[in-house]
Amino acid sequence: MTPSDTLERIVAATLGLIAERGLGNVSMSDVARAAGVARQTLYNHFDDVDGIVAAAVSAHNEVATRQLVDAVAVVEGASEKIAQLARQVALSAMHEGHDLDFQHALAPEHRGLTAAYAQALDALLAEVIAEGVADGEFRADLDVDVAAVLIRHQLLGLAHLAATAPADVARATGHATRLILAGLTAGSSAP
Repeated sequence: MTPSDTLERIVAATLGLIAERGLGNVSMSDVARAAGVARQTLYNHFDDVDGIVAAAVSAHNEVATRQLVDAVAVVEGASEKIAQLARQVALSAMHEGHDLDFQHALAPEHRGLTAAYAQALDALLAEVIAEGVADGEFRADLDVDVAAVLIRHQLLGLAHLAATAPADVARATGHATRLILAGLTAGSSAP
């Protein structure tokens, strides 16, 4: 087994444990057992459980960001892209059993990892919103950057609902999409 394979197993096991137990309930022994490696193998790659969790969060963010970009690439029109983002966020959270907003559970030195995901999502949302404004599909008076941050928070709320109530994911996703689009569309009025 290559070091790369071992690292992938460790990260996958850590993500599974986070989904199952929560971020604060993962130990080196748990990860070693779940990954099928000796504890010493973990220490060969990481100083402590925070380092393993940081690597797992970083890998998760990379995959989640790629999935969002891929999801938007298969549809046309800004409204449909927003709907596709909502579906992808909800399905990911439902499948993984946790939402994406776990910054406060990370050690302070690793909290920037969740900021990287937030920045990637904000950039993707800003691109979609700008497209909608340019096409006349969304309101021209929008501050694209502010709208992107606000919508990211709505999507994180949707992720939380999807993770905690997976049976209601379709209803929650539809409602979240309508709510987001109501604030973006040209027919809406804002104070």
